[in-house]
Amino acid sequence: MSWGPKISDLPNDATYGGNTSNKYTAAGLHKGEYYNPKYASAGLDGWTTPKTYDNVGDFFNTGLTQNSNFNISQRKDNINYSFGVSDTYQKGIIPSTGMTRTGARGLVDWQVSKEWKTGFSANYSADRITSAPGANSGIINVLYSAPAEYNLKGTPYHIPNSPTSQVLFRSTTFNNPYWWADNDEFYQHTNRLFGNAYVEFNPNLGWGENYNLVFREQAGIDMYTTNNLTEAEIGSAYNSKGEIEDSGIEKNVFNNLFTANFTAKWGRNDDWDFGFLLGSEFNHENARNWDYDGSGLLYYGQPTMSNTTTMNLKENYRRQERTVGFFGQASLTWKDQIFLTATGRNDIVSTMPRGNRSFFYPSVSLGWIFTELPALKNNKILTYGKLRTSVAQVGQAGDYYANYCYIPAYGSGMYLYTPISYPLGGVSSYAPYWKKFDPNLKPQNTTNWEIGTDLNFWENRICFEYTLSYQDVKDQIFDVPTAGSTGYQYLRTNAGQMTTWSHEVSVNASFLQSKDYGVDLGVNFTKITNKVKKLADGVESIMLGGFVEPQIRAMAGYNYPNIYGYAFKRSSDGELLLSNGLPQATSSSENLGECAPDFNMGFNLSAHYKRLSLTATLDWQKGGRMYNGTLITMNYFGVTKESLPYHEGKMVAEGIDEATGKKNTVEVSKQDYYQAYYDVTESGIYDTSFWKLRDVTLTYKLPKIGNIDISVYGFARNILIWSKMPDLDPESSQGNGNMSGYFERFSVPNTSSFGGGFKLTF
Repeated sequence: MSWGPKISDLPNDATYGGNTSNKYTAAGLHKGEYYNPKYASAGLDGWTTPKTYDNVGDFFNTGLTQNSNFNISQRKDNINYSFGVSDTYQKGIIPSTGMTRTGARGLVDWQVSKEWKTGFSANYSADRITSAPGANSGIINVLYSAPAEYNLKGTPYHIPNSPTSQVLFRSTTFNNPYWWADNDEFYQHTNRLFGNAYVEFNPNLGWGENYNLVFREQAGIDMYTTNNLTEAEIGSAYNSKGEIEDSGIEKNVFNNLFTANFTAKWGRNDDWDFGFLLGSEFNHENARNWDYDGSGLLYYGQPTMSNTTTMNLKENYRRQERTVGFFGQASLTWKDQIFLTATGRNDIVSTMPRGNRSFFYPSVSLGWIFTELPALKNNKILTYGKLRTSVAQVGQAGDYYANYCYIPAYGSGMYLYTPISYPLGGVSSYAPYWKKFDPNLKPQNTTNWEIGTDLNFWENRICFEYTLSYQDVKDQIFDVPTAGSTGYQYLRTNAGQMTTWSHEVSVNASFLQSKDYGVDLGVNFTKITNKVKKLADGVESIMLGGFVEPQIRAMAGYNYPNIYGYAFKRSSDGELLLSNGLPQATSSSENLGECAPDFNMGFNLSAHYKRLSLTATLDWQKGGRMYNGTLITMNYFGVTKESLPYHEGKMVAEGIDEATGKKNTVEVSKQDYYQAYYDVTESGIYDTSFWKLRDVTLTYKLPKIGNIDISVYGFARNILIWSKMPDLDPESSQGNGNMSGYFERFSVPNTSSFGGGFKLTF
């Protein structure tokens, strides 16, 4: 850790100092030096002069991303075609990480005759990614916690002639980052091919140009295969004996869409415009998942499945899903002023229990461009005005399985050792699956009401939009915790209702408009409030992500989502309850705050002067909370600025002595006091308010050469941030999904990027 004496005072340390008498100076003093046993175990001279090292800066590289694109498109006679290829090469900021991506696409549209049209499109991509681990498998923990006097980069990461014996300033329950970069790997390879072909038939009805009927048949396919490979060499913190895991998914989705679209206009000046569409959609998904694990490598240097002593098939199954939908839409427009649209769709899905597979959801919307009224049509101030409202329902199916058995695997729950585990002696059996599926499971239903307005002023130089929406989600599908005595841990059922209010405002203004110059500014505001109205009977909250503690949860009666974890133990009036002068954690998890921000705002600037143009984006987030496991751990290790006041001396903390009920008088070391915060999740909860300059791009368009246009540009992204959370970007997170970016623990940091390029068009 980074507690203890100042680095400059290490030569005077009683145990390791070269200026003092200890076991390392038995053969003579080493004035001005101190002995580091870790250096000695790595084959170096253990005696060293106190220095400081930038371990973080030494480890991270400057990343590089290179993009190349070539596209060609042309219309010739009755045929349109387009073709393109692309290539991306990326070197990561962490050694041994990076990405390559190769892609190709093609599109053809052919007007065969007045009645018939056909075409197809195809896209292919291949991604190869090597990444770094996060969370409890992360290397960032070790990197950030490295003491400043320890030369992480300059110290060999293993014992001489023993590449599987790591050397590190701390216990190797976490990997030395340099050892990890040279030995372990997280690899992902994805191949994807998707596209479609269509035929359109537009019969001549003989009713005139105001009536039109189009039949369209389209079939498409989306195929991809993702292979994930995790290699942990012998000596790895993940598994000291070595481990290989090969997992992946192979998915094939076929889609068929048929529509019939009829449009008609009538009236004195074609005042009425009517459209009617009917269609059906067939979607079939066929997937295969696999997960093979091999442990106990026979020897170092060949991390392959064939070099393992024990191979285990963790998962290998196929799964199919099918959705058949029928839909319709009717629209009516009067004088390009009033717009009425109604839709309806019925889906039949295979992933729900029989009897609940079919569900219908409609929508109705109405819009009125009131500036089309004669009294407002030539208004010099209000150029355009529209009022709009809608109500819509959307059904969403869940995943239901008939209850089944599986082969369980149990461990003792110990951190390092497993004295009792199942299967026993290689003998296994089947047991009922730990999750029960409600045979009466219904699709969840979302009803959305929306009103809004669009207003443009002074010939569209100022444009204003506002939308207010209310969303009511019923019959939400959750895995509800159940008592273990039932034989199950969770019941998947309809267990919740949630409402959402949202306000969205955007203003775009053109301050200057001229042939040679112009300035446009856009501002958008978003405020979203999600509230969990209720959950299943007897259930106060449901875990969405995280660890055993802390967690991100949905809590009945509260806005969504919330951080749930140990809080500081306090008296009834809010004072800390101390034990022997140190803060304590509550015995059970509590609600530590709402994660969602109060609002978000974005500012977009676009300006040009002759051939030079500038664009910039600035974001503002107000409020919100997140759990930052990196900062709470680094505080514990004493490597953050916040820990500096606690590195020396003693203190009497403010609070109540729980044993006496009186004001605390117990003196403790500042280090012990501050490190006690580590056991309290609340100390790792931070406000996520920030301002961020996301993007600045400068482009210059060169004079045209014949039919060739050439533009050169330079950009800078994520270059400035002002945040309430110290040291780290609030947008760093363990992952999105249900945790929605509100949970961070040893994640790879966000980056600033600087670059440029050119665009050639002819």
